[in-house]
Formats: sequence, C-alpha cells, structure tokens
Amino acid sequence: MSSSVDIDAPRSRVWSAIKNAAEWPRWSNVCTDVWDVPASGIGEVGSKFGFRLRMGGRKVPFNVTVSRVVADQLIEWRSTKFSITAVRTISIETQGDGCRVVDTKSFKSPFLPIGIAYPRWLITRMTNAWLDELKIESERTS
Repeated sequence: MSSSVDIDAPRSRVWSAIKNAAEWPRWSNVCTDVWDVPASGIGEVGSKFGFRLRMGGRKVPFNVTVSRVVADQLIEWRSTKFSITAVRTISIETQGDGCRVVDTKSFKSPFLPIGIAYPRWLITRMTNAWLDELKIESERTS
C-alpha cells in the first residue's frame, strides 16, 4: 500500500524531519513515543530504534532496523511483530520548488492474515495523517 503528499519545502528539509525521529512525537499525533534513536538520526543502514504508534485506540510499540538509505531521497526500515514482517519505504522526490513524499508499506506473514492485524483502512488513515503532519512540520520550518 502506498500514500503520498506534496510538500512546499525543499527535499533536504523534509529529509531532516524524517531523519530526526526523536522529534516525531513533537509534531505527530500518530507517533506518541520514540526511543534508542542514534545521535546522528536514523539515516544509516543498520540503525535500530523504536517508536509507539496510535493504532485503533491503542498505543502499539515497534522496534525497527533501517535496511536501506539514499541520503535526502529514501529510507527503508523493517520490523517483525506477531509473525508479521513489515517493510516501510519513504521516498522523497523533488517536484518544482518542493517535493513529493511517497510512503509505501508491505506486510508478510507465514501464519496470520495481514488484514486482521493491520487493517488496510487503519494503516491508510495512519499513514495519511503522518504524511499530513510531516507536510505541516516541513512547511512550518521552511
């Protein structure tokens, strides 16, 4: 599943907001807590950190490992919870004076039906809310 948002800010500013995961709870209602963020941010392959998201009225923790990075352009991380492996890729494409952020998620499990643990409507709503908050934060500081 994939969602996107156009942001009227330079790609480097958006990248900075994404990379600085320790600040997400300050500007995002979706993300309530972040821990173990490396001092340099999450922009390096192998970085591990955790965060708690509001999901369906609950606060659900995730521990992730960054698996791919292209500075100022793309970050991808993976996590496994309840036997479900999730991969999230956030890419930033220059578009005129601003950029477009595309947030893609995929889920796989050998045991559980994905739709029960992570209903598409809920994941889409959370992703769109986070992207809207990223847009506000990036444009506010530009």
